[in-house]
Amino acid sequence: MQTPSTPTPLTFGKLLTRAITFYPAHKAILLRTAAIFYLPVAALSYLLVHNLTTNLIFSLLFWPVDAIVSLALIVHCIDSLHGRPLAVRTAVMRGLPRLPAYLGLGVIISAVTGAVALVLAAPVWVGFLNSGVSLDELLDAFAVPAPPGQVDVVFSVLGSALWGGTGLCLSGLLIPTVLFYLAVRWRFAEIALMAEEMGPLQSLRRSWNLSRGFVLRTLGYLLLILIMMGIIGGLIAAFVGFATVSLAPAADQSGMFGFNYAVSKLMFIIAAPFYVSAIVLYYFDLRVRKEKYDSGIV
Repeated sequence: MQTPSTPTPLTFGKLLTRAITFYPAHKAILLRTAAIFYLPVAALSYLLVHNLTTNLIFSLLFWPVDAIVSLALIVHCIDSLHGRPLAVRTAVMRGLPRLPAYLGLGVIISAVTGAVALVLAAPVWVGFLNSGVSLDELLDAFAVPAPPGQVDVVFSVLGSALWGGTGLCLSGLLIPTVLFYLAVRWRFAEIALMAEEMGPLQSLRRSWNLSRGFVLRTLGYLLLILIMMGIIGGLIAAFVGFATVSLAPAADQSGMFGFNYAVSKLMFIIAAPFYVSAIVLYYFDLRVRKEKYDSGIV
């Protein structure tokens, strides 16, 4: 697939079309790169994940694996766009030195979004403090596992704490809106970190500046990509669920935890290359629009 040596901005339709066609054109090496890491993770998760706690521990322990896969896939996409040969070993070896910065980026984003959520949740805390509802009542109302009649208790607590309920509604609207906005503005930080070898904070600023003036366009693009992935993932999940019920109707709950986690990682083998390639393409399109980027992408 050839483009002029000096790229021009792509329309929304052409960008989506290119994102859709880019993945199949390089699917062999993209899928192989993801499979090398995710197949062992899927096998281990099937054996070791038995409940929500082991699920969380396993996810945290193997977070670096997800990072390595993302970095290697980003390298593949960048090399392909610049007409360079693709190789799994080359992509992984170029991605590994950037792993600490990538993990640092994730820690910073998690810390900032967590702090933002706490600040925006202030109306909840203030409302409940002014309501006169005791801490024991709150703990009983929202206890896990739920005691008998928990729903009635929850509504009783919220009903007797008007300001707490109002704060809950207000924060319930503000928190996802602000966090979603930050996610859109910082979506390309990991690409900048790899493509331009920036540090975590520089990458966040870079993504923020590139997306300035294109927030709604970026939001629309990301939503379409997620909808496409959701439809395909939903169909695969429905098929797997049907097959599981048919072939193993008596499977216990602990076994299903590991099985479901393993299936999710196997689905990542298919989904991750498409998502990464779509984001990388949009990142370079933003650079073309903002900076007249003309490094001879092919």
